[in-house]
Amino acid sequence: MTQSDAKIKYLEHELDEQEKRITMMETSLSAATEDRIATLEKKVREMEALVKGLTQELLDLKSVAMKMNKASDERNRQEMRRGPTVQAAQPSAPAAAPATTGSTIIRPKGARQAEAPAAPAEPPMGMIMQPDGTMKAEPRRGDQDYIIASAGYGKKKGGAKTRQSEMIVATEDTKTDPAKK
Repeated sequence: MTQSDAKIKYLEHELDEQEKRITMMETSLSAATEDRIATLEKKVREMEALVKGLTQELLDLKSVAMKMNKASDERNRQEMRRGPTVQAAQPSAPAAAPATTGSTIIRPKGARQAEAPAAPAEPPMGMIMQPDGTMKAEPRRGDQDYIIASAGYGKKKGGAKTRQSEMIVATEDTKTDPAKK
């Protein structure tokens, strides 16, 4: 019996040791996980602040881009309203004073009469579809090739032709509520 009692005492001692180790590991793990969780939460808060800042900057950039686009559109509309501008010939040097006697005009050396600049060529006009569906002659910008859609644009060609009615018919639900019975 003494040998079995000693064995039991030894096993109890080992069990107590392992329980102490387990509790120590649990406390160290819980403290370490709490620290990691706290660091992760701090990083998430920092990232949220960065994302909010970036969002604000993007919104500012968007508003600036929209203002620039609106100003560009307005400038284009004003240019379209004005039409082609023709500048009058402006002499580059003042004309020499006419002589009081005779019909001779003396010009300083190197001063030539400025030639009138050639009027800018009118842009080619093209028939442009308006939002209301009408065609209007407008100056053509960009690519000079027209894209012409056929009458069957978007329809499937070939195969079995199925004809569907364009009218949508709604059916009434005649089921009665079972709670009302």
